[in-house]
Amino acid sequence: MFKRDQGDLSKLIPVIFPNDLVHADVAKALQESVLKGHSIISAGSISPLNLQAEGRSETLNVESNPIVDSHVIKMNDYGVGYL
Repeated sequence: MFKRDQGDLSKLIPVIFPNDLVHADVAKALQESVLKGHSIISAGSISPLNLQAEGRSETLNVESNPIVDSHVIKMNDYGVGYL
């Protein structure tokens, strides 16, 4: 989960990727390009059945925040169904 502060507000941006990729590599690539200025606030894995966040990233040494992460993931618009 990335975070960017915008004045008094913060925007959380979830990034979901397959297990074949490594958290640290994905984070580095994104922070060098499309997510410049965003900080990493949590990392782990999600259950494909209910999108529940869990665990931690060993390569980033960051824990997931199951309640917040799961809520943000489920409420984010991924563009499904749009033409």
